[in-house]
Amino acid sequence: MRRARRVFGHLRRAAVAYAVLLVALMLTILAYYYVRQNVEASVRDQFDETVRAAQDAIDRQMNSYVEAMLGSRGLFYASNSVEEGEWDDYASGIDLQERYEGMQILGYAERVDPADKDDVEEQLAESLRDEGLGDRSGLHPEGERPEYFPLTFVEPLDEVNGSLLGYDAYSDPAYRAVMDRARDTGQAQATGKVYVLTEAPGGSRADLALEPGLVVYLPVYRRGRSVDDVDQRQRALEGYVVAYLEAEGLLRGTLESFDSSIDFEIYDGEDLAPNSLLYDDDGVLRAGESQEPAGFFGTIGMFADSLAGGSGGSKLSDLRQIDLAGREYDLYFEALPGASGEGGSRLLPLFVLLSGLVVSLLLFGTTFMLVRSRLRAEKAGRDLEDANHELESTNRELEAFSYSVSHDLRAPLRSIDGFSQILVEDYADEIDDEGKDYLGRVRAGSQRMGRLIDDILGLSRVTRGNMERKRLDLGALAEEVAEELREARPEREDERKVEFSAQKGLEVWGDPKLLRVALVNLIGNAWKFTEKSPEAYIEFGLSEKLSYKGRVPVYYVRDNGAGFDMAYAGKLFGAFQRLHGEDEFEGTGIGLATVQRVVHRHGGRIWAEGEVDRGATFYFTLRPGLRLDPTASQKEGTTK
Repeated sequence: MRRARRVFGHLRRAAVAYAVLLVALMLTILAYYYVRQNVEASVRDQFDETVRAAQDAIDRQMNSYVEAMLGSRGLFYASNSVEEGEWDDYASGIDLQERYEGMQILGYAERVDPADKDDVEEQLAESLRDEGLGDRSGLHPEGERPEYFPLTFVEPLDEVNGSLLGYDAYSDPAYRAVMDRARDTGQAQATGKVYVLTEAPGGSRADLALEPGLVVYLPVYRRGRSVDDVDQRQRALEGYVVAYLEAEGLLRGTLESFDSSIDFEIYDGEDLAPNSLLYDDDGVLRAGESQEPAGFFGTIGMFADSLAGGSGGSKLSDLRQIDLAGREYDLYFEALPGASGEGGSRLLPLFVLLSGLVVSLLLFGTTFMLVRSRLRAEKAGRDLEDANHELESTNRELEAFSYSVSHDLRAPLRSIDGFSQILVEDYADEIDDEGKDYLGRVRAGSQRMGRLIDDILGLSRVTRGNMERKRLDLGALAEEVAEELREARPEREDERKVEFSAQKGLEVWGDPKLLRVALVNLIGNAWKFTEKSPEAYIEFGLSEKLSYKGRVPVYYVRDNGAGFDMAYAGKLFGAFQRLHGEDEFEGTGIGLATVQRVVHRHGGRIWAEGEVDRGATFYFTLRPGLRLDPTASQKEGTTK
């Protein structure tokens, strides 16, 4: 009975999987009889379906490349000035070399007036030198033209593609016609067959090779300008997003997944000749044998004759046209000789049967695993709900504990401090100097404990609660914090002078309250540790060198105060860790731990550099993606 209940329970839970298996087996048997009686019609339909699927796949592949270009155009519409680093970040973000295999180059051709030619040429030459690509003229070919469109951004920027940096394709009439058409229509436009410079395949003696491909241009217009008609588009043109597409890489991944018994050939235009061949699946040209498309019914008849007469019958082929970025290309499909002979026809029903059984089992296994996953997910959901209840209970206990710390512990501390002060003031004549010293220590200890309680509560609040990110000026916030410190700690002209500077316009996306807490601690530390400097200097800003190397903004707070020994840099951000005694500088050792938690909640990193009696610099980021080891900058020495 128990076993029967287990079996029934199993069938009830897996009923969907067994239903799928039953339906799949029934469909497999029906397909087996159908294919056995209708092999010829099935082969015809399969060929036609493969043709349509390949055509659709090429359409989707090309659209995905154009969408990548549209995304890069969005950089120009979202920014006043796109820098080389942003272009590189976009290419890295879309995994250009991995996801877009055939895109040899994703670049930007900037529209340059003759008056600006020299400046642009100098910038391009400097970029070439910076990338180690030689010392040559930045813009080529040379010559005077009404306007120029040199490639100013190129990704990936390697030795092969670097040769095209600064190249002005607009000087070529064939390219100019395509670029003008793209400008006037506002749409991506492709050239005809061209040869794209690529790395030579393995085993070749040459370093570079020319492979068939095409170039696509997408116009970029100035922000805010109307582009409703051709005249407006011509006046508003700012440049072109340019994609050099190598046909082999573009189409290999798309077509290799289709039936290997069908040959694919792609030609530029209607001339099915070798000089217009863009891609051939197997290296054997077949379209030239029959220039006229057979048509659907003609193809069906030819294939029927082939089945009736064995492998010597008429060939099965089709010719389609496809639009790739505004240009018409011919797609030629042909079933390879012997692919659908009599032996294959006899074995096809058995193949369908075996394939159907395998697919049925796979569907059953997949469905069964999905059912089990759903059951496990439901159980995990219940466990998670229980855990959430426990977490809510724990949070309530933490809140109660925080309340107890902030109220119950403060009251006795205030009593200790207050009564100690009364003893010192009202019974001063009855207490000797040693007793007064002891009372002073009691008061100092209770006050320090109060500060510790405040700092611990502040540290715990930083890690709790939801973040509300907003756009804010970090430099302006630093100025506000410094002004508050001036008011709280007025300077004495006869003792020292604090000079504070903050870089303006450092806009960030973060939680204003948490970032204020971080700056209060960082700038407050700098203020405190420069107390012994008669002319103290505190600076806040953006490290351009580290930001360029790390590919994310790196901010810093620098002072010329007491500094610290770099051997103890690892202890800076631990709670209650202090590198100076209380007799030198006041504090509880919580501030930098609080700053670290704020930075981590924003996804960033923080580190410090310093030297004893020569000041300290604290660096931090507010978003992930830092591409450098902070310890490396400590070894090399960091500059602004």
